[in-house]
Amino acid sequence: MSTPAPCCLQALRDATARWPARNRASDGIMGDAAHQTRKSDHNDGNAFDLTHDPAHGVDCTVLSRQVINDTRVTYVIWNSQIYNRDREAEGWRIYTGPNPHKHHMHVSIRATLRNVLSAWPWSGASPTQPSPYPGTPLRQGSQGAHVVKLQQRLKDLGKIIAVDGSFGPKTHQVVVAFQSEKHLQPDGIVGPKTWGVLWLP
Repeated sequence: MSTPAPCCLQALRDATARWPARNRASDGIMGDAAHQTRKSDHNDGNAFDLTHDPAHGVDCTVLSRQVINDTRVTYVIWNSQIYNRDREAEGWRIYTGPNPHKHHMHVSIRATLRNVLSAWPWSGASPTQPSPYPGTPLRQGSQGAHVVKLQQRLKDLGKIIAVDGSFGPKTHQVVVAFQSEKHLQPDGIVGPKTWGVLWLP
């Protein structure tokens, strides 16, 4: 039996913690009877709907543009538009499905990352200020506080990585994947350019 993804539950909890008075009328994770008649990530608990309520701080026009950068997310639908991470070159496209999603934002997540509880953009734990560049590149073999900061930031972005302060082969692999995703030189070395992109909104 399908269950709500922990990260989807966390997304809605974080929104309520930040905006306690928000409208939750269109919130949801598990698919209703209508969803059950078609293929939907809701049926597997791998999607959540967040109610648009700008009067109480929940502006999905802003949040939809932020949440698509989370590596757990596969696609977002909001206000008759859809953005699919597998079709990034096309950007936001017209969405012609039966529900235009004008009252809530739909966010689908990767099944493989459903248990990753990194901060969502609306979470108070989400970093708002870039961390200063360490001054020297971080690479395989580096250790210490700057590596901890790097690993924690990658984890906050949804990457599966240990935060142990040691830049070993696993960290190298995650950095290369991040660089490739962001169209940077995938050399596994965290210089000023890669470091700066880590903290882009």
